[in-house]
Amino acid sequence: MVERPKENDHSKKLRVVGIETRETETLRLEWPIVDLNVGDVVELRILPEGDGDTPCEIQKSSESPDNLFSNTALAKEFIEVASEFEGRVSELVRKWKGIEQADEHKKVALAVGAVLAEIGQRLWYPVFRRHKELVPDSMKGELL
Repeated sequence: MVERPKENDHSKKLRVVGIETRETETLRLEWPIVDLNVGDVVELRILPEGDGDTPCEIQKSSESPDNLFSNTALAKEFIEVASEFEGRVSELVRKWKGIEQADEHKKVALAVGAVLAEIGQRLWYPVFRRHKELVPDSMKGELL
């Protein structure tokens, strides 16, 4: 239900969305939106595998337009370079722990962590979604 008087939106809708995480891919499943009225009863029943309504939309992470590198060799080279970068930066953060003051080290560690997380979201995962063969075993089953 939505109650947004400023937008003149007073809708009562049922939306069902599912997420399925596979070894190297995530599926987003969506069923048709149903308008509801006051007094309607909504029943949710878990059915055996295979029964039920087919989703009206399925989005696969492997088909995202944001996925990177059509060339597998370039993707592999990028992953190697990015892994080396991550390792070297992490090593420097550990080294600086005994040199920098605690509060300064914490700021640097947080900044580096934010950069590495962004590299994962913007670069690593878009490569892995397109090139499943490059996904390390430790990351299989993660949301990509």
